[in-house]
Amino acid sequence: MVSRSIDIYDKISIGDLVVYSFYLVGGIYLCWKHGLARSAGFRFLVILSLARLIGESMRLASIHDAYNKNLYIGWMVTNSMGLGPLVLMLVGLLSRAFDSIHRNGPIILKPLYRRIVEALMAVALILLLVGGTQSKYNASGSTITIHYNSLSRVGIILMIVVTVLLLIELFLAWCNRQYIVPSEKLILPAVAVSMPLIIVRLTYSCLRILDDSTYSAWVMLGMDVIMEFIVCLIVEIAGFALDKAPEQPKQDDEEGYIRMGLEVGRR
Repeated sequence: MVSRSIDIYDKISIGDLVVYSFYLVGGIYLCWKHGLARSAGFRFLVILSLARLIGESMRLASIHDAYNKNLYIGWMVTNSMGLGPLVLMLVGLLSRAFDSIHRNGPIILKPLYRRIVEALMAVALILLLVGGTQSKYNASGSTITIHYNSLSRVGIILMIVVTVLLLIELFLAWCNRQYIVPSEKLILPAVAVSMPLIIVRLTYSCLRILDDSTYSAWVMLGMDVIMEFIVCLIVEIAGFALDKAPEQPKQDDEEGYIRMGLEVGRR
């Protein structure tokens, strides 16, 4: 095996390993605190943390195996998957806000809508994963240039669609924020502050995948790494501040929410 010198990407990877180790521990605790079934997207924080730890470890492993192309590909594929869990974290947080609205006000979004959003994101992640492994890679030392295939392009377009749907959700929740219980009112500001960061992160992915553009490590740091750092931090702070999510109705219709609201009113 041939070794190489440490570059700026490796230093970023070291920082990722440190930060996401803490995020992983915090995400596991939040899943335990809120319950895995009602973890409000915190399980996606765990998934993202694991993806980052695995991907950055592969990047650092390439220091001592500089010509192992698979290590670089694994690192870049896991990097391309970061946007999905970020968006799903916010979808999960907003779902708690809508549950609160539905308990105290009108039914705005049925659970089926959320399932559709999550299904679209799941398809997008699968397309990005498969497309990333099947794309063309040109290696020049430790620098990899990617020519993404059509699967990756469809995947990022679906990411754009889901992000737009998330913005619509945020707008609807904000318009009905008076129905959200006081203990969960911080959800909307947390999501609202995160959305510009998500848009910057999405823009970076679109430039990389749709235009096959290559940018410096500093651009990646500013538009990708730091954006993810901040969104994860916001989600973790919100998770620690929120109380445990209440039980949700088993019915996927208005009747279930109405029945739950009546039960809460009798207490």
